[in-house]
Amino acid sequence: MKYKEGILKDIIKVLVEKEKFLLLTHKDPDLDGIGSMIALGRALSNAGKTVTLFTETSLEPPLSNIKGSESIVYELDPKVRYDATIILDCSDLQRLGIAKNIATVNRPLINIDHHETNDFFGDFNFVVTDSSSTGELVFRLIKQSTFSIDFVIAEDLFAAIQADTGCFKYENTTKDSFIIAAELLEYGISPWDIYRNTTEQYTLPMLKLLEMSLSTIETYYDGKLSIMSITYEMVKKAGAYPGDSERFITYPRFLVGVEIATLIRQIGDKEYYKFSLRSNGRVNVAKLASNFGGGGHARAAGFECKGDLYTVKKRFMEQVLNFLKK
Repeated sequence: MKYKEGILKDIIKVLVEKEKFLLLTHKDPDLDGIGSMIALGRALSNAGKTVTLFTETSLEPPLSNIKGSESIVYELDPKVRYDATIILDCSDLQRLGIAKNIATVNRPLINIDHHETNDFFGDFNFVVTDSSSTGELVFRLIKQSTFSIDFVIAEDLFAAIQADTGCFKYENTTKDSFIIAAELLEYGISPWDIYRNTTEQYTLPMLKLLEMSLSTIETYYDGKLSIMSITYEMVKKAGAYPGDSERFITYPRFLVGVEIATLIRQIGDKEYYKFSLRSNGRVNVAKLASNFGGGGHARAAGFECKGDLYTVKKRFMEQVLNFLKK
């Protein structure tokens, strides 16, 4: 989808004229969502605006190491009113979780996102599906506005872009990604420090959980589908945080011949599961995830579901087979 100049002008007008903003990203946020939210919030705050940044659960390391994370709050007063709500890196309102109701009564809604499954829920939709990240879109927004970029904003936007491009190695990496990254470097940031602080930090419990998780890897359909499973009991036994396994999807994706890599994580001690999907090229996993009410990108997507694992997994594998046949 091409870059929409008119939409940006409309959004900038709202940002300049309004004074009190609520900024949100999807539940179980990632580095792109958090980095984009903090960066835009800081740009508005530096311009004298009143800004509230919210996530429904507290951030865990290493995500909590991102600059400005201390400005995020984890509770909202439903009686407080805002002049506008800005939702970042979120494909639909359901993914906001408990913030959905507050968001919809504090309009206008500004939707800034790059997921191809975005349903254009905003009053203003700056959705560019061929952008590598929401961080790139926030950079463009700030650059075209009257707001400025400082060191922290530059670092957080770089972290967002770095994360969603897989350190500039995924196929969503574009010429623009490198141009924007190069400009952000002019603010004196260090890509290595950002990567070490926000990504490459494994605790001993994380490594113990990874060891257990690797032993669960199964392959199906002549090795084209790989599945790694993590239960609530495994997380407890390792002494890890639930979010520590967020990046483990990389490992089943490494297997030779795999087309679709899957990480199934049990959320809490209930029959509630989160599926993270990655494609190595042939299959659009965003379309696969949409069959289960999820979404994402062609190469990275996910969904959540309830039920006993055997039944859920069987239904998922049936859908995978249909996609592999295509």
